Amino acid sequence: MSYCLNPNCSKAQNPPAAKICRNCRSKLLLRDRYRAIKAIGQGGFGRTFLAVDEDKPSKPRCVIKQFLPPETPLIPSASNRNSKKAAELFEQEAMRLDELGKHPQIPELLAYSIQDSRQYVVQEFIDGQNL
Repeated sequence: MSYCLNPNCSKAQNPPAAKICRNCRSKLLLRDRYRAIKAIGQGGFGRTFLAVDEDKPSKPRCVIKQFLPPETPLIPSASNRNSKKAAELFEQEAMRLDELGKHPQIPELLAYSIQDSRQYVVQEFIDGQNL
């Protein structure tokens, strides 16, 4: 299964080998490499997907974190400032993961990307209980 990363897509599930979403026509591969296969979490500032790295023969699992700032139409200027700051913090998270490199207790950064005006962090998948 392929999962569409477009937050506005009403039918996000697609066939496993699809390159384009059948519903909204969005690209299904992030950076032409990472394929979201299942939504695994959502919070106030984004969504998280279990994914696979299509560029490697073993297709190892990884995680795609998608930054989606909340929209606050009541106070547009405050919302814009908050969203901008949150976007900066999301990018800083990617930079810190990159600086830390490989560590047994921290997921390794695999990629940071902007696609379709949305920010993404791709990191190592660590199997285990959700804390």
